[in-house]
Amino acid sequence: MEVGWWGSHWHEVLEAVGIVGGLLFTGVTLRHDLQARKIAEYLNQATQHRRLWSQLHRRPSLGRVLEPDRDLTVEPLRVEERRYLELVFTHFHTGWLIGQSGHSLVPAEVLAADAGHFFSLPAPAAVWTEVRRIHQPEFVAFVERAVSAAKPPPGVPAATKG
Repeated sequence: MEVGWWGSHWHEVLEAVGIVGGLLFTGVTLRHDLQARKIAEYLNQATQHRRLWSQLHRRPSLGRVLEPDRDLTVEPLRVEERRYLELVFTHFHTGWLIGQSGHSLVPAEVLAADAGHFFSLPAPAAVWTEVRRIHQPEFVAFVERAVSAAKPPPGVPAATKG
């Protein structure tokens, strides 16, 4: 009795199907894992964001860092305000790094608009001028572009900026 090709090679075919199936399963698993890590990173970033900004509610004196008309010659920054702003800068930097990796759920334009507004305020701008040299040059360039985009052209009142 002659055994056909299938009869003599069935185990090789079965092994090949198992290998291909295993690779497909691994690919699907890796994709789901990547999505789960993206969501975990987003949730972690959101938690850090909430903790950082909730300090403004727990410590109302920190709210002065957001005053758009603050005159720093009349009301100089306190040490706690400088430290808080440095934490906010680190938070922005982390968000920017996540965005650079392609894993951010926050669009780059939204982060840039937020950074432009925040870093344009008097208190953050003053501290940023002092500490920008310790940050990544690419992040510094991102902040500088965001600030430039947030400011109206010279001679145009802020109220007419479109």
